[in-house]
Amino acid sequence: MRYIDISLPVFAMLVAAPAIAQTSGAGLTAASPPAAPAAAAAPPAAAASAAPGYRLGPDDEVKVFIYGQPDLSVTTRVKADGSIRLAMLGAVDVRGKTTAELADAIAAGYASGGYLERPSVNVEVSQFVSRSVTVLGNVPQAGNYPLDRPYSVAAMLAKAGGATQTGANAVILTPADGSGPVRISLADMNAGAGRALAPGDILFVPPAEKIYVYGQVQEPGAFNFVPGQTFRQALALAGGPTLAGSTKRIKVRRVGKEVEGINLDDAVQPEDVLVIREKLF
Repeated sequence: MRYIDISLPVFAMLVAAPAIAQTSGAGLTAASPPAAPAAAAAPPAAAASAAPGYRLGPDDEVKVFIYGQPDLSVTTRVKADGSIRLAMLGAVDVRGKTTAELADAIAAGYASGGYLERPSVNVEVSQFVSRSVTVLGNVPQAGNYPLDRPYSVAAMLAKAGGATQTGANAVILTPADGSGPVRISLADMNAGAGRALAPGDILFVPPAEKIYVYGQVQEPGAFNFVPGQTFRQALALAGGPTLAGSTKRIKVRRVGKEVEGINLDDAVQPEDVLVIREKLF
C-alpha cells in the first residue's frame, strides 16, 4: 500500500474547501431573499386587476348553497330594503355586495353565531334585475344583460350580437335618468358609442334607414343608408345606369320635394330617392 505525503498547508486547504463551498452556497442563498418580496407582491396586483363583479340589489334572485347543509340552502329574491332572510340568521343585508362578498358574510354569520363550524358557502345570481341594461330592436339576441362590469354602448351592443343586416348603423339610447332618448352613430366612437351605460338604460337598434334608386338603372330598389355615402356610390349599388340612362340627368327627391343642383358626388341623406332619367337624343 502506498501512502501519499501531504504537507500540512495542503491538508489545511483540503479541510477548509468544504467549509468554503458551504460558505459560498450560504452567501448565494442569503442573496436570493430580496426576490421574495416581488413574488409576494404579485397577488395584490392580480387582485387589483380583477373585475369588481355584479353588485346585488332589490329584486335580484340569488341561490345560496351551504355545502353539507341542504336544509339551509335556499333560492330567494332580494327584498326592496336590500335584504334576504336565511334560516337562523334572519335578515341579511345584501345590497351592493358581490356574490363572493355575500358568501363570506353568510359564512361569517353562521360561524360567529355558533351554528356551523367553518361553513362553506356559495352564492349565485339566478336572475339579474336591479343592475341590467335592456337591448331591443334589430339585434340577434335581444334581452336584459347584467352590468357585471363597466360596459359602453358599443360593448353592450356587441354582447347582444351587434346590429343585424336589417338594422341601422346607429342605436337609440334611452337613459334611466330620464334625460331623454339619444341617437348614437356606431361609426363614431367619439359621438357616443363609447358612452358608459348605467342600470336601467335601454338600447334600441332601429331598422336600417334606406335610400332608393329608380329609373334607368340595372337593379332598381331600396338600399341601406350608410353615413358619408354619395349618390355615385348609391348608383353603383343599383348596378349603374342602363345604356339609355344619363348620369347627367339625375333627379333627387328629399322629404317629398325635389332638390335642385345635386350631382353624383354629393352625400345622400336617409330616405333620399335618386332617379336616373333617360338620355336626350
